Amino acid sequence: MNSFDVCVIGQIVKDYNFLPLKGKRFVKSPGGTAFYSTHAYHFLGLKTAVLTSFNNNDIFSLTPGFGNGKISIFNNENATTTEFRNFYRKNKLNFRSQEAIFNNRPVSGKLVKAKVYHFGPLILNDIDVKLYQVVKKLNGLKVLDIQGLNRSIRKKKIIEKKNVEVKKFLKNFNILKCDTKELHLIKNADDKYKIINYLFDLGLSEIIVTKGFFGSTIYSKSEGEIDIPSFIPTKVIDSTGCGDTYTAIYCYARLKKYSIYHSGLLASAGSGMKTEKTGPLYSSFAMIKKRVESICKI
Repeated sequence: MNSFDVCVIGQIVKDYNFLPLKGKRFVKSPGGTAFYSTHAYHFLGLKTAVLTSFNNNDIFSLTPGFGNGKISIFNNENATTTEFRNFYRKNKLNFRSQEAIFNNRPVSGKLVKAKVYHFGPLILNDIDVKLYQVVKKLNGLKVLDIQGLNRSIRKKKIIEKKNVEVKKFLKNFNILKCDTKELHLIKNADDKYKIINYLFDLGLSEIIVTKGFFGSTIYSKSEGEIDIPSFIPTKVIDSTGCGDTYTAIYCYARLKKYSIYHSGLLASAGSGMKTEKTGPLYSSFAMIKKRVESICKI
């Protein structure tokens, strides 16, 4: 089997983004970590595979990299497509409410050989538990976006709650990405540093905590706490997929041996640029680097 730079694991979903755009009720697009992160890795020039679960008839709506075979898709047979409805408020695109219809077909199959394994669950049980166990034994950078491990569906509504079994997933990864709320769902502790040290004790080396337009903080077991500023977009059109884009750019930069700080700056700049239009990242690494170099030479 071919080897890849990156293997992304997660559901490609159908997003209905209800944005406060003049003349439009909603924007329909593919979505999920398996779409936004996979596209970003591919667009940045990495040989990319995605292990996923969606209706093959929906491939026509994906970006060209998926349709022309340049991204290798390993898909569940006979799957339907999970649907998400994302509701945004005018002047508050940093916040959203969500509904979902799950396809009840967890991502399954064999993990291809890669330098980076990027897990992006969207809701609990949408990735086969066995894959979390298998990845522990593989070499490479192992990245988890915790989002879906703390989310379930009740009457189509997305419910966020603490997952008492999350420890068994976390200990298999090197890098964790979460937002502030998700961090505090990991462990009952008012002091965030107790949670960070708990994660370090589990074996994680880098923890990315995103804070939307307020930037992000990266906690490194070897380098301590590193604050990353946000880069103000020229305009804000659609923030869907920004976290997935941030994580992909960060992992790309770490793979290319950039420092944690510079990787965070690149990720922050690139995810900000993604908000300037609907859809996935279309800014080249050179463009992202140029924006970072407006404040910091790298």
